[in-house]
Amino acid sequence: MQKIFFKKKVDLNHQLSELISISVDESIRYKMETDGMRAIGSIMINGEYKDSQKKHQFHETIDLDIFALFEKITDKRDFHVKVEDFDYHLIEGNLSLVIQAYVYGVLDDEDRVIDTVEQVNQLDSAEEIEKLLREEEKIIDVVEQQDSSIDESAIPEKPEEVPVLNEDDQEDLGTYYFYVVQDGDSYETIAKHYQVDEYALKSYNHERSLTSGTIVIIPFVI
Repeated sequence: MQKIFFKKKVDLNHQLSELISISVDESIRYKMETDGMRAIGSIMINGEYKDSQKKHQFHETIDLDIFALFEKITDKRDFHVKVEDFDYHLIEGNLSLVIQAYVYGVLDDEDRVIDTVEQVNQLDSAEEIEKLLREEEKIIDVVEQQDSSIDESAIPEKPEEVPVLNEDDQEDLGTYYFYVVQDGDSYETIAKHYQVDEYALKSYNHERSLTSGTIVIIPFVI
């Protein structure tokens, strides 16, 4: 069994004065893959709060895509993810949660902490990735359609920081974690921060060079 702690900030525009109710549930489906099993779904956060005048409801989700290698699975029939507990704090009129989930049917391992505040800010970059991918496809079409005698310098260059994804990567693009590279980052420091294997991270991102602003896709692997 492995514990995963999800940190989540619910932005209520600093209007929360009293929390009336809150519930946290999971909705997850499971599928067998060549090298292991995958849990895909979401953690759903629902509640009601009061501001200075009236009541309001809020609904938030945390996307999940958890992959466990067969070598880490102790019981395929028992492999599942379940929210067991959560805690919250009111901070400047907003809500801060720590959600504790257990991954059952796997070997015991160190607790993992995922800051979904960072994830939410960076998931907007998924649209940028998809846009760049579409631009890359158009460029490839242009190259294929042009006669070989055309000056190659006239053909637009491909965007430098486009991850070359295979079909499986594109299928699960929306549920992976995205990180925007900062000055001084390397695959080693990013892998250490997200507790993933450095070589797996390099392979997943096709060993692209990292510069400030590059988007790195972080797979969640047990």
